[in-house]
Amino acid sequence: MIDSNLYTLEQLAEQIDAAWCFNVPIYQRLYVWGDDQIKTLLTDMANAFDRGDEQFFLGGTLLVEKTTKEDRDLGVRRFDLIDGQQRFTTLWMLSTVPVWREVMGDFSRVLLKNGAIPRLHFSIREQVNEYLASLMPGGKAMAAEAIDTLSMSEAQQLMASFAKNHKRADGKPVDDDYLRALANFVYRKVSLVLTQVPEGMDLNKLFEVINNRGIQLQHHEILKARLLRDIPPGSRPRYGAMWNACADMSGFVERNLCQETRLEAHRLGDLYARGQLLDASAVHELLSRRMDDPDADGEERQTLQAIVEGLDTDSGTDSRAAGEDEGEEPWARSIVGFPLFLQHVLRIWLKEEGRDDLPRLLDRQLLALFEAAFLVPADELQRAERAQGFIDLLWRMRVLWDEYVIKWVDQGDEEVHQVCLTSVSTSDNKRYINRSRDSAAHQGLSLLQSMLYHSQEITTHYWLTPFLYFIHQNAQAVRGPGSEVERYYGFLCHLDNQLLGEVTADPLVKRTRGFMDDPWCKASALMFEHVLPGDHGVGFAHYWFYKLDFVLWYEQNRDHALWSNFRFTAKNSVEHISPQNPQDSDANKVSSNWLNRFGNLALVSRSINSEYGNLPFNEKRLRFLNKRELEKRPDSLKMDLIYSSGTWGDDLARAHQGEMLAALRRHYGRCFNL
Repeated sequence: MIDSNLYTLEQLAEQIDAAWCFNVPIYQRLYVWGDDQIKTLLTDMANAFDRGDEQFFLGGTLLVEKTTKEDRDLGVRRFDLIDGQQRFTTLWMLSTVPVWREVMGDFSRVLLKNGAIPRLHFSIREQVNEYLASLMPGGKAMAAEAIDTLSMSEAQQLMASFAKNHKRADGKPVDDDYLRALANFVYRKVSLVLTQVPEGMDLNKLFEVINNRGIQLQHHEILKARLLRDIPPGSRPRYGAMWNACADMSGFVERNLCQETRLEAHRLGDLYARGQLLDASAVHELLSRRMDDPDADGEERQTLQAIVEGLDTDSGTDSRAAGEDEGEEPWARSIVGFPLFLQHVLRIWLKEEGRDDLPRLLDRQLLALFEAAFLVPADELQRAERAQGFIDLLWRMRVLWDEYVIKWVDQGDEEVHQVCLTSVSTSDNKRYINRSRDSAAHQGLSLLQSMLYHSQEITTHYWLTPFLYFIHQNAQAVRGPGSEVERYYGFLCHLDNQLLGEVTADPLVKRTRGFMDDPWCKASALMFEHVLPGDHGVGFAHYWFYKLDFVLWYEQNRDHALWSNFRFTAKNSVEHISPQNPQDSDANKVSSNWLNRFGNLALVSRSINSEYGNLPFNEKRLRFLNKRELEKRPDSLKMDLIYSSGTWGDDLARAHQGEMLAALRRHYGRCFNL
């Protein structure tokens, strides 16, 4: 018998009949969640708490009970986690983090007669279990960090630093009182669906069902069905194909449409060359001809409709014509998922319709947001026009997205952020759309977007809406080859300065709508002059370090060796150039007056922060320069300037801070509306 029930963490911790323990079986992976997954989970729960939600559903977990006689004698029921263990393990680790454990500590441990044990256990992985035990109150610290626990250790550090990076909806500080209240929400209001399956069930068959037939429809698929239902039957295949092409956020939209419909790639190449690929009506005309002409592109009648409806076909069309690139896997992927992209497009649709903006962006509330703002009662004709108009706008925005927004691009040994240069090539008198992996193309626009990607909330990226809207509004007002990219780049520089540099308590969703109403508006007051001279130490927002590195690149990349190779990476630790606990013999150290000031700080990855530790200035400098030489680029431009000098102290820290503030001042003073 399969049994499913809803549980909060508090309910799991307070089982009366026996204490519940959870085991990760040996066939499961070790803990592998990284920064993005953890940030998304924490941010989603915090946003739900800030909104005052009464409950937050986190998803499901599959269990098989493995309770032994010995367990029963101890008063314990033991369950194997056979699905959902990454999320479950994340919640368990969160319950061991300082402040959080004051509220959630009972979830982390099981109290037995002979003492407390972790509620979570990993089969035949003693180093992992030793690490889990070390997180318990009074637990013995591990002698050395094991490779099997590295991801867990990094996750713990990220959870502990959540307070420094989260921005509350009301603008108030994220202090310990807030964290306790948030922990109380997570402990008592966040719910999991625990599904228990019989021990004798064939797990191979179960996983097959989960992976192949048991996956629930995603919210955007339900939304697609709602919209297509409102569109006249004769037009549904075309609109369905365009939606599907936009929904696949890997690769590029024209390739997706060709694969979806077996349309020859040069047909869309012709549209792009004529400047008509943005025009949904031109794409509809192509697709209509494809359906109506039995001999079009050598296909049989109704092939498009058959494909959209999910029927198997074998057209015999060559792979180049169908846009398959001879089976090549996509080498570029989107920085956001389709649900978030849909919400940015919805905000633009609402703006153009003169309607109120969305109150927020949130993947988990995609359907609710569309219900309230878009799927309002209307007559049949209005519903059809609304659905068709939205999908046409979706197509246009996806074409612009692929041309002007960064993607994660596979460069062989790494993935990098890059705006992919788009061009047209001709072969046998047929024109094709080409996308380039050349990292030198549109470098400024790529770097600025990468800076915003790394420094802003990963689940919303509010800056994307006014940026996309500006491109959408100006896409036909091109002033010459390449000029549109420079104009979009200038606007994004302006948007970054005025939107994210403003002294205000207004939420980003409200302020970004303001830049859609007036793209070149300016902030009434800028905060960097007040914030950066302060003595905030690790409390400095990470944004300012990212921002400064972009400003330095913007101003000086031609003046420094290897700066042209610079790129942004994920960083989450504030590093003291002169260490917090310097060695007595270190001559290159600053006084307490300058220890925690911006001039003595930089932003690095947690691994580099751990590696540098309390090393003296000269050793940190040598490690930085060696890494710079090995990778042929500096990891931080701010640090590159600092370590260009062989000495350090109060005077140099003061001078460096003054130069950095001057660079920011010049950047904020520039006019980008040219």
